[in-house]
Amino acid sequence: MKKIFGFLPLLLISVMCIAVTACSDDDDDAVIGKNELPAAATSFVSTYFPSQEINVSQKDNDGYEVMLSDGTMIDFNLSGEWVDVDAPVGKTIPSGFYPAAIDSYIAANMNGTGINEISKEPVGYDVELVSGVELIFDTDGGFIGYDRD
Repeated sequence: MKKIFGFLPLLLISVMCIAVTACSDDDDDAVIGKNELPAAATSFVSTYFPSQEINVSQKDNDGYEVMLSDGTMIDFNLSGEWVDVDAPVGKTIPSGFYPAAIDSYIAANMNGTGINEISKEPVGYDVELVSGVELIFDTDGGFIGYDRD
């Protein structure tokens, strides 16, 4: 019986150590000041979102994420180039930083519905419209098809 009670605290401590390790925060997001963002990222924000302020900026292993004062989220790679721009639900993002052919296609075929989110992919762009329709474009802005995920 003494052996069981002597072993029990050791077992309990081991289980607690495993639980604490398993529940630890494994993402490496670090809140940073906006002055720590790459110049390309701050230039992008001031050019395409001139009336917005950077409320929060974070850095992780893949790049940077900023949240603007209107709730827009922008992901940048480590060089400060935009990777994803996501406006709040029902809001649109500005144009000019992706191929104009995307806007032309949307105006002609989607009743000019605004873009809510755009992501740069290795083969082009994923676009989500305010209506919820998701479209795929090549690197030149040519329409490929609908994203049916």
